[in-house]
Amino acid sequence: MNRILLVARRDYLQTILSKAYLIGLVIVPILIGGSFLVTSIAMRGNAKNQRVAIIDHTGVAASAVIQAAEEASRKPLVNAPNGLRVTPHFVFEEVKPEADETAQLLALSGRVRRGELYLIIDISADALHPSSDPAKEPVHFYSNSSGVDQSGFSLPAAVNDGLRRVRLSQVGLDARAPDILRDVPVVSMNLVTKDPATGNIVRAEKKNPVQAVVPVFLTVLLLMVVLFGAAPHLGAVAEDKMQRVFEMLLCSASSFELMMGKVLASVGTSLTSSIFYVIGGLAVLAGMAVFGLAPLNLLPWFFAYLIADVVMLSAWSVALGSACSTPQDAQSLAFLLVVPVMVPMLLLNPVMQQPNGALATAMSFVPPFTPMIMLLRQAMPGGVPWWEPWLGLAGMTVFAAAVVWAAARIFRIGILSQGKAPKIAELAEWVVRG
Repeated sequence: MNRILLVARRDYLQTILSKAYLIGLVIVPILIGGSFLVTSIAMRGNAKNQRVAIIDHTGVAASAVIQAAEEASRKPLVNAPNGLRVTPHFVFEEVKPEADETAQLLALSGRVRRGELYLIIDISADALHPSSDPAKEPVHFYSNSSGVDQSGFSLPAAVNDGLRRVRLSQVGLDARAPDILRDVPVVSMNLVTKDPATGNIVRAEKKNPVQAVVPVFLTVLLLMVVLFGAAPHLGAVAEDKMQRVFEMLLCSASSFELMMGKVLASVGTSLTSSIFYVIGGLAVLAGMAVFGLAPLNLLPWFFAYLIADVVMLSAWSVALGSACSTPQDAQSLAFLLVVPVMVPMLLLNPVMQQPNGALATAMSFVPPFTPMIMLLRQAMPGGVPWWEPWLGLAGMTVFAAAVVWAAARIFRIGILSQGKAPKIAELAEWVVRG
């Protein structure tokens, strides 16, 4: 044990005292915070007036569409914090249809390219009486931006709202159109719960937008810290092997002691980084006066999952690095480290939509994916049954121990092997043969 701790202490101090680690520790939150700042500035920049040309082939729909769009554009201004507008304000220009529609669209497209117009809306004559045939497209938007832009979230609804107003006026309901089409506030609420101590029913509260950020923050933080703690071993061990460092170290420590020392160093480095980021996140919540949303009860689970995940991936990374002759060879096996952390990220949205669904529940008990998926489910407002995290952690612990055992057998052979990088089948053979 003393030799393991000596190796771990040496690797830990070498990592945390390096300039690259210290700079990365500070740069990452600056980049994340800067991205939010840049996004906010960009959204404010896009909130300027944008000219929109409407070609109305119905002859009666343009004014109703313009009125509906102007009403919709005023809502973000009222609801935005500090009265700041975060969506564009559209200034409309009604264009009379011409006989040569193609030439007219070409001329208007030229104005869009020159920046004189932001968008062109072409409303066909049959838009007031649309067919159920999806192949018929009565309204077209022409723009110079990508398919995802600010207009996609407001103008289509405004066009349909304006067309409905015209239809209502045609059947004599124009006086009641505002009441019929008026939106009602839809408030997102947390689930009703029951206090296990008193048995009283706890009324639901409104969801805070920050609540949706906290689970994602914890999951992404876990992914980031685990990858940064485990991945460097892949190339570093291969480089030490190429320089025959291990051949000298084996005179003083066994292969298992060398591997576990590096694994413990990764755990220490990951805990240091995560504590720094967790304290920073809590400070941000306190500064936003929403410290009550901080999932303090989940922090012990976060660190438990972190340790288990880092032990598993670090041991696997050391083993894979030892099986390669050069750092370049190690890169071909890097996907074996990325899969356990990237699969949960691909499932992020489905799990957040249905945290207690069959997919989320099943995947949270698959050991390589347990840390991120189970933590994400626990951070959701509804939570999970009390026994699920314990069962998931138990499975993860057993799996991590199995990975360490298999990695030790690979490392024992790999640090002294030479030649090309082994295939996955050969690694499996090393595990069996020992």
